[in-house]
Amino acid sequence: MNKFRISKFLPCAAFFGCLFIMISHADTAAQEVAVVYQKGTPLFEETANALKASLSAGSLIAVEKDKEDEAKSALSLEKESIVCAIGPAAVTTAFQAGSAKGVAVGLPNPLSRSYAAKKDFLFVSIYPEPRVVFDNLSKNTGAKTFGIIFTKSVNQEMADYFKAQAEAAGYKCKQLGVESAQDLTAPFPYFLGQVDAALILIDPLAYSKDAVKFMVTKALEKKVALYGFNEQIASSGVPVAIFVQSRELTQAAAKAIGEMKSGTSKSPVYFCGDFKLSINQESAKAFGSKYDESRVAKRY
Repeated sequence: MNKFRISKFLPCAAFFGCLFIMISHADTAAQEVAVVYQKGTPLFEETANALKASLSAGSLIAVEKDKEDEAKSALSLEKESIVCAIGPAAVTTAFQAGSAKGVAVGLPNPLSRSYAAKKDFLFVSIYPEPRVVFDNLSKNTGAKTFGIIFTKSVNQEMADYFKAQAEAAGYKCKQLGVESAQDLTAPFPYFLGQVDAALILIDPLAYSKDAVKFMVTKALEKKVALYGFNEQIASSGVPVAIFVQSRELTQAAAKAIGEMKSGTSKSPVYFCGDFKLSINQESAKAFGSKYDESRVAKRY
């Protein structure tokens, strides 16, 4: 092929290459969204209904306990759709149904290596953006060194992300990762002596009544601020719980879906931009907890 022919060919190749990309993006933008959600959890149900309304989603599929096969059958008809799966049970069902592309919402640890192969999925965390949390807590309590408490096998990646975000924002961050709740006994008191505030991730430790009681008792003895990321953990004695509502989760999910359609996503994981607080009034008084009253949504 001579230079003249090459020079004529290259602009044509560039044109058709750009045209192919434009068509691919147009196809993605035109794709319908199928919303599948974990039934029985108000946060996920509210988010699903809000997303369906705001996105004019084509399908709304509920995943009920012991009826997952029904949801899988419904999803099998959505092969051409972008699937938005809301809640851990819905995400598992979508993956098992072979959904090839979509947005997974509400996983406690979307950074887990077990999801690394899901290259065509974006993830929306159930956490608020860590920097927003650290800045707010520091403003209200003066904390400069934060501690992250978690189970290693469940939340190591998320704990590392929190630590990196804290340090990037100019704070210090310590980790206390354990294999089980029983492993807290020896290191926890020493750990509390190294931090200004301790945060319990959404983790098996947060759902163990004995573990929570132990952490609250020791933190109160040391007068170290203690926080959780599950709205209900405040009812177990943790003075302040940080959590997202359906409004924030819906906004983050809608952003992820929109950027997936436009091909403009810059990160595989999205975090919510805002948060609310639930307060255990007795515990907060005993701790002398300081918090942003404007964010309080529930009191125990």
